[in-house]
Amino acid sequence: MARYRRLIIAFMLIAGVNLALAGGYWMINQGRINPDGSEIGYLQCLYMTVVSTFTVGYGELVPVTTAADRIYTMFVIVLGLGTMGYALSQMTAFVVEGDLKEIIERRKMEKSIAALRDHCLVCGAGDVGRYVIEELLATKRPFVAVDTDEAQVKKLAAKQPFPYVVGDATDEAVLAQAGIAVAAGVMCALPNDRDNLVLAMTCRQINSKVRIVAQAHDIKLSHRIKSAGADAVVSPQFIGGMRLVSEMVRPTVVSFLDLMLRDMDKAMRVEEVEVQPESTLAGTRLVDRIIANSDVLVMALREPGADKFLYVPPSNALLRPGCTLVVLGETDAVARLREAGIATGHA
Repeated sequence: MARYRRLIIAFMLIAGVNLALAGGYWMINQGRINPDGSEIGYLQCLYMTVVSTFTVGYGELVPVTTAADRIYTMFVIVLGLGTMGYALSQMTAFVVEGDLKEIIERRKMEKSIAALRDHCLVCGAGDVGRYVIEELLATKRPFVAVDTDEAQVKKLAAKQPFPYVVGDATDEAVLAQAGIAVAAGVMCALPNDRDNLVLAMTCRQINSKVRIVAQAHDIKLSHRIKSAGADAVVSPQFIGGMRLVSEMVRPTVVSFLDLMLRDMDKAMRVEEVEVQPESTLAGTRLVDRIIANSDVLVMALREPGADKFLYVPPSNALLRPGCTLVVLGETDAVARLREAGIATGHA
């Protein structure tokens, strides 16, 4: 609305000045008549004012015979032209600055996308994709949204800014613009299952190492999407069914998880942290580094190459290189722990 205020003021200024100057002509010409004997009305005076301020030059439409008439007419021309010049400059600025601002913001966003590494692509900002975007924003994970509906993406980005690309996610050029070649993951949240299948296949062909998670409304297509290159397929119907059961048999747990996800003061999440071979955590015990110096709760530990988890690991558990921790904690605390899991001791 602030952007349109200048435009509204410019139009109101033009109208107000012309109406006021026409009133001056009308007052000066009280008691005078036109050559045809008719009275000089306000509409005639307004017409005289408009053709003068807009420099149309149709002639003297009201009598300009005395020195006062000529002085007032010069005043109308000067004031009218000044008002028109100012109003036109505001209108031009409205158009030019709006386009220029959008171009600058778009280029800035393109540069930020080009600088991203190991980020996620959220393909589809619809009913499912918008919740994905909200969660990634809450957990401060780098990502780029891709959608054909520019208005929808802009509406989401207006609440909390994030980088996005407008285009068809199944198009290789659009994926390249979003940084698929250096991305760590792709979330296929397009409304059509077959589009998600094509998207998964395209992403896999471009980047063989990227992790792909796709949604599938039709359970029958799940194995096809996996065969096309997806690492995991999520069924909204299955998730919905599990939620219904959980609400019935474990309502307190569901309430706890809902409150945890919706808490605006603390972004508590269950996250995973991998211990890299050369990190400062590798070779230490759980009690030495994490329990003593971290604000997270370790819920499970998985040894390198193992399929099963060790739930609620003991405090003397050894953090072997390549093991994965499942932890509960605030986003910032988990981020610090993750950095420790990557950082080497050669600082």
